[in-house]
Amino acid sequence: MVGLIHKLLFDLIEEMAGKEKVLEVKRKAGVDEDKAFRMDEVYDDDEWQRLFSATCDVLDVTQDEAETVFAEFFYKDSTKRWPMWFSMSKTAREFLQRQPKIHNGFATGVRDQKAGQAINDKFEIEHVEDGITVHYRSPNQLCGLYMALARCLMKHYGDEAAIEETKCLKQGDSECEIRIRWAA
Repeated sequence: MVGLIHKLLFDLIEEMAGKEKVLEVKRKAGVDEDKAFRMDEVYDDDEWQRLFSATCDVLDVTQDEAETVFAEFFYKDSTKRWPMWFSMSKTAREFLQRQPKIHNGFATGVRDQKAGQAINDKFEIEHVEDGITVHYRSPNQLCGLYMALARCLMKHYGDEAAIEETKCLKQGDSECEIRIRWAA
């Protein structure tokens, strides 16, 4: 997981509950309170999972609730940080088809080739007539975050689509399979 995601999570916690809660999350997760996370560095997935779990505990929310709130926060930040991503697409479908390339672009700044490949291996898009099927493989199991981000994009572009998860890592499947279908 690239450090930008950690930074955004901490920004969200601080906005919702204050700086002390950020420190509490770090302590609960066994992360040094003064540890800074860099955008161009990849951090251990186990550490991310501990931080996200601690966030849920400290804020007293479920993983689904945390993923939804984080998706909305991430979406708002992204529209400001990378407005070109949004202007390059006319629809949510166009954006979501481009999303793995955007995601994998973070791997280009990573010095460790193995860590960069781990970023690239997380998403695969299958194009089908009425939509896309997303194959998501990550030990972080953030399929709910992906689906919540997809819903943010639907709202952004004024699109409507059905989003269904037919396989899930959390249920013991080998991957998460998310089907997004647009009405004709």
